[in-house]
Amino acid sequence: MSVLTRKQAVSGTGGLRGHAAYAVRQVAPVAGKTLPMAQQAAQQAVPLAKSAGSSVRQGADSAVAWATPLVDAARSWAAPQIEQSARAISESLAPMISSALISAAHKIDVEPKKRRGHRGMLLGTMLLTVAAGMAAMLMLRRRNDAAGFSSPVPSPSSSDLGSVNATGQAGTEGQDGEGGTPDADADGHPRI
Repeated sequence: MSVLTRKQAVSGTGGLRGHAAYAVRQVAPVAGKTLPMAQQAAQQAVPLAKSAGSSVRQGADSAVAWATPLVDAARSWAAPQIEQSARAISESLAPMISSALISAAHKIDVEPKKRRGHRGMLLGTMLLTVAAGMAAMLMLRRRNDAAGFSSPVPSPSSSDLGSVNATGQAGTEGQDGEGGTPDADADGHPRI
């Protein structure tokens, strides 16, 4: 026979109730006998649990009372020992570690390249350039003073017939009474 034919078909709620009733009938005789025994054991266990709890509490209190002075004594001994160790480390061991780290840093550090006076050369070049510029300016002033020009813009004169006037046109003697204007390329001298 197959497994499927052994099972009874459960149809609706009546089938489930039938199974439940069958299970109750099977368990009831056993439960009826064991229930009073379980109740009696529970009633006996309650006072035992209460006495066990109080005895554990008393044992814990006595352990705390016994251990507290021992723990305090150990703490009072350990505190100065730890402080002495800290001082010894900071006074002897820490400087040795620090110097070892510093020497290691110096050993692995890349040596800086030597500078070959580029700053000095640059400063010297700049000073020579400034001195040459000042010398050129002084020479131009002396040349202008030697030529008789006291100001950078010469006054108009009638001898500047071919020069350019302020409007940018070729000047003549009769136009607006102006002569030539100085030319930028001629160092302030009018064109001739």
